[in-house]
Amino acid sequence: MKKILLATDLGPSCDRAMERALKLAKEQKAKLYVVHALPGYKAKALRSTLKQEAENLIKGYLADYKDADDIEVMIDVAQNGSPETHILNATQKVKADLIIMGMHSKAKFRDMFVGTTLERVARKITKPLLMVKDKPTGPYQSIITGIDFAPASRSALRTAMELSPHGVFELIHTYQIPVAYPATAELALETYAQTEKAQNKAMIAFLNTEAAYFKKIHNGQHKKINEKLVEGPAYDMLVKDAKTWKADLIAIGAHGNAIITPSKLGGVAEDILANPPCDVLLVRE
Repeated sequence: MKKILLATDLGPSCDRAMERALKLAKEQKAKLYVVHALPGYKAKALRSTLKQEAENLIKGYLADYKDADDIEVMIDVAQNGSPETHILNATQKVKADLIIMGMHSKAKFRDMFVGTTLERVARKITKPLLMVKDKPTGPYQSIITGIDFAPASRSALRTAMELSPHGVFELIHTYQIPVAYPATAELALETYAQTEKAQNKAMIAFLNTEAAYFKKIHNGQHKKINEKLVEGPAYDMLVKDAKTWKADLIAIGAHGNAIITPSKLGGVAEDILANPPCDVLLVRE
């Protein structure tokens, strides 16, 4: 990654996303663009004062980070337009490879999450989006990737591996078996066996492809990837495994109407972003 964009509201917990952005910029040897949108006050003098204060706050964060001198950082404080418009425009303008945002103070439950800047950006952005929840303690070490064998989940895994080539990865694929009624119990058992066999076959093919891809990109290095097939709801299984495994990042793909609709986020992506157990990486196809 060559260009990382951090969108910050300069709120109480913004230092977490700032620190993660700086760490990733240093690890990736990337340029860091820090963007902030001011409230829409009409008074020109007040806007000018707030712009200077915002720039000084950002510079203060940078001064407190011991390795910031090795990172090329550009600051952009916008005075007009909504935060999401500024973020989307800045992403396109600088051709960012990754967008980083902090967890919104309302992002705890789905009904409170919908309508936040993070939710609006997530459903419109075409680049990978990293939502930072926790204060970084180092590079990402334990990464859970939810996969459904579609291109988006493949992209999510590859992006996560680019961010953390030395991390330990576990792939989780969830599936559900229809309810078995007494009259169809025998058929249900046969269906379960066939489904499990098909899922295992798909997982092996997926793993082989990704292991070969990693080896090609990383000069012949071998990457062990753990995998798990589990029956149950995707969100519940991902969160449970993330807590058990003490994951510091969940990577998920966003694709199709089941995840992203024209009007709002939906499904697993929205559930994870609204109530995440750790940092979340959302990647489109």
